[in-house]
Amino acid sequence: MFRIGWAAAYLLIIILLLSCSLKLEPLWQEAATDNPTTQSLKKLNEAKVLFDKAGDANSLKKSIAAFESVLNENPGDYEALSLLSTQYVLMGTAYTKDRNDKSALFHKAMKYAELAMYTNPAFKNRVAHGESPWGATDALGANELSAMYFWVIALQYQFKEVMFLPEKIANVNWLQKGLVLLNQIQKIDPEFGGGGVEFCKVICYYALPEFKGGSPEKGDEYMRKAVTKGTNWLLPRWARGKYYYVIKNEPEKSRQDLEWVAQQDLSNYQDPYPWRVHFQKDAQKLMAKAD
Repeated sequence: MFRIGWAAAYLLIIILLLSCSLKLEPLWQEAATDNPTTQSLKKLNEAKVLFDKAGDANSLKKSIAAFESVLNENPGDYEALSLLSTQYVLMGTAYTKDRNDKSALFHKAMKYAELAMYTNPAFKNRVAHGESPWGATDALGANELSAMYFWVIALQYQFKEVMFLPEKIANVNWLQKGLVLLNQIQKIDPEFGGGGVEFCKVICYYALPEFKGGSPEKGDEYMRKAVTKGTNWLLPRWARGKYYYVIKNEPEKSRQDLEWVAQQDLSNYQDPYPWRVHFQKDAQKLMAKAD
């Protein structure tokens, strides 16, 4: 009876983990070629103006709608696809409370980022002929940097804000896939992202178990690199204060970073404007909670 009970429990755990697995099939068949038209370029420019002013939920929704309109004219518009990806991540983390709604937005962000990657014909062709996206990552180049980056960010927000512990255990291998993309980004352009790529690596190295490549020591190293590279960006200091120092159980250092972010003049930094606003408002909110 004892052995049967343990066998049943083990089987239940396996079933539970399998049911939690993130199931993402390659989207190459849905991908369109980037064929800009006069109308699509006009709409793209108008959408970018809205994006640069999107400092709240309503203005972000208008920006998203404008970029979706670009895709109605040119479904393969790389810039529209990649910028929609980051906007859906922001909508999910900054302006959405329901867990299921967040998940849908982060999934949509991953989808748009992947579709943006398929605007690279060599990458699309290799996946269409049976390679996994991760096996074909070396076909991606400088034109696809933002798509790779936004895909990883969307995945990590899915882990942080949506998944419960069993889901995280079942899907931890996806963080290894994220590292493949991050390594490709750094191979192409080590300076890309203003410290954001390095912070994504911090998350991966802290979240992955050691036997899957995890390493807190590497995480610490990349946190230092993120802050060093991100002197003109808010993200590294915000992320260090909100996440890293919390993991390290250093509340005073966390407070110092968040206080710094909360007091900055946003015009001095290079993060996309909607994200700058979010970082500062979030830091201010966290500071108010701590008081």
